[in-house]
Amino acid sequence: MRKKRYFTLEKRLSIPFGIKLAVPLVSIVAGFLFSAFFLVISGESPLEVYSVMLDGAFGSAYGLSETVVKMIPLMIISVGVAFAFKMQIWNAGGEGQLHIGAAAATYVVLHLNGCSRFVTILAAFLAAFICAGIYGLIPAILKVKWKVNELITCLMLNYVATFLIAWLIQGPWKDPSGFAFPRTRKFPASGELTTLFDTRIHTGLLIGLAIAVILWFVISKTRWGYEIKLIGAKEKVARYAGVSVNRNILLVMFISAGIAGVAGMVEVCGITHRLQANFAAQIGSSGMTIAYLAQCHPLGAVLVSFLFGGLLVGGNTIQKLGLPVSTVQMIQGSILIFVAAGAMFTNYKIVRKERRLGHD
Repeated sequence: MRKKRYFTLEKRLSIPFGIKLAVPLVSIVAGFLFSAFFLVISGESPLEVYSVMLDGAFGSAYGLSETVVKMIPLMIISVGVAFAFKMQIWNAGGEGQLHIGAAAATYVVLHLNGCSRFVTILAAFLAAFICAGIYGLIPAILKVKWKVNELITCLMLNYVATFLIAWLIQGPWKDPSGFAFPRTRKFPASGELTTLFDTRIHTGLLIGLAIAVILWFVISKTRWGYEIKLIGAKEKVARYAGVSVNRNILLVMFISAGIAGVAGMVEVCGITHRLQANFAAQIGSSGMTIAYLAQCHPLGAVLVSFLFGGLLVGGNTIQKLGLPVSTVQMIQGSILIFVAAGAMFTNYKIVRKERRLGHD
């Protein structure tokens, strides 16, 4: 009797911690190696490019502080997106929600003249969270009521928010003394986040870390967090157990979008101190990548955001080699491709099997 040997994928009943840690690391290294191939084709030395990036991002106190500055909005938006991903709700609208949060915060700051910094910042925070959360409810309601794919509606709403901001800063909110630059008036001092350590690092860092810790606690230590994970893993089982899936979709999407809006608030209040064109370049689009890399773990997203912040700062540094900043986007894309492929080996294992073919 002949036997045919073959390999197949088999879903892991449990994922060892070593696998969870090793696969993303190997995927990131593979992404850099893959990017090196294109750098060689373009006539550049990968070792020189990566060395310049590393030195620019982590080789000095200034570079390290700028890496943290870039990390702050990335951390907040990725933590928010990861929260929705835990329930298999694909919030791809972080970029639009970030813009809505920034616009809401800008309106509050510019209309609260005379208030203390604490009151102004708190009001801007709440406005950004609530307005972005409501904006995020649009795809959630469409999903609950008519089963519309939230991935598509979120992506479409990104364009709506982006063009809304463009209209505001070129129209009703445009700074009359800003010449031809599309931007609002500069924020008063009461609307600016406090800086730390004599750098551009601001208290948005503390806000982001607090949000990450709170969401980690909710997901890992509370009954509601268990319900969220259950819905993400087995929605039918959750419904059978009496969990309100639709209510959780609405609530989780509201919170996820609201947190993305806070990322916009900390960027305008902490860095630009006004609403202006391209204030969130390379932030919104990176949120999903970071959340995926961190395997939807809030604290993991903090670490990955720091690494991505270094990637962005290093990307600006390599311009002195004559390379465009888009080189960094190519590296990010390469990493994402290999991380997506690596996720298969996290959730599945390769098993060798045999099949009987009958008598010769």
